[in-house]
Amino acid sequence: MVKFQRTLQVLGILAVLSLLGALPAAAQTTVEVTASWTPPTEGSPVDHYILQLSTDGGPFSTVASVSGTSYVLDLEIGHTYIARVAGVDAQDRQGPWSVSSDPYSPDLGPPGQPGKPIVM
Repeated sequence: MVKFQRTLQVLGILAVLSLLGALPAAAQTTVEVTASWTPPTEGSPVDHYILQLSTDGGPFSTVASVSGTSYVLDLEIGHTYIARVAGVDAQDRQGPWSVSSDPYSPDLGPPGQPGKPIVM
């Protein structure tokens, strides 16, 4: 099964501007999230994985070919995502799809620290 975890790094111009107080947090429309999974314990060694996402209950579509067991995604706030992965060996044979992840709906999390008050 694929697991989603909010990435602690803050990347992207909107996120940086939001943290600096130059742009309200509401303007941020994506959140960086890491999808991770465990490798299979049977069959031939995996050369790479195919990562697919379903958005808002729609069909799965491939978003990446990944050599490791995690991948960083920029997911849009206001949508619900489900992920699955399949291993592919060196002879380009694809194994079965993993169990799908639980639905994940990204959000911005709690508010950040406000700027220093100015006393006049």
